[in-house]
Amino acid sequence: MTNWLSMLRSHYNFCLRDRIEAYEQVKSPKLGNYSDLKTKAPCCPFTCSISPQSKLGEPFKKSGKKRNAYEMQSSELPFLKQARPWYKNIHSTVLQQNLRRLKTAFQNFFDGRGYPKFKTRQRFKSFSYPPNQVKLELNKIYLPSIGWMRFFKSRNIPDRFR
Repeated sequence: MTNWLSMLRSHYNFCLRDRIEAYEQVKSPKLGNYSDLKTKAPCCPFTCSISPQSKLGEPFKKSGKKRNAYEMQSSELPFLKQARPWYKNIHSTVLQQNLRRLKTAFQNFFDGRGYPKFKTRQRFKSFSYPPNQVKLELNKIYLPSIGWMRFFKSRNIPDRFR
C-alpha cells in the first residue's frame, strides 16, 4: 500500500503539472520569436496558440468531439502501464479515481476555492475504489489487486456501506 501511495502521488503531481502548464498556456500564450529567414528581421506571422488542455492523451474522440482534461489523461493510463511496468500492480480504477481527485481539485479552483497544490507524503495518505468493489466480512476487507486484509474494527460499519 505504501508503494501504491508513492506511485499515485507521483502520478497525481505529474498530471497536475501537465494541467497547470496547459492552463498557463491558455491564460497567456507563449508563441516564441519568429524571424524572416531572408532578411533575418523579426516578424510575427499569423499564428494561433492551440492548447488542448493537456499534453497527455488524444484531444479528440473518434466521434470528433473534444475530450475534457480528465478523459485525455485517463486515455493515457494504458500507455503509462506500458512505459512504467510497476504501475501495472495498481488497479486501473484506483488510477482513474486518482485522476478524478485531480479533476475535483481543478473544479474547486474554478469555483473559487483555491489553486490545486502538489501533494507531499504528508498530504497524500489515501486512495479510493469506486463503489461496490470493496467487500467486507467481519474483520476482513477485500481490496481488488491487493486481496483480503485484516483490519481493526473500532466501530460498526453502516448497513449501506459503499
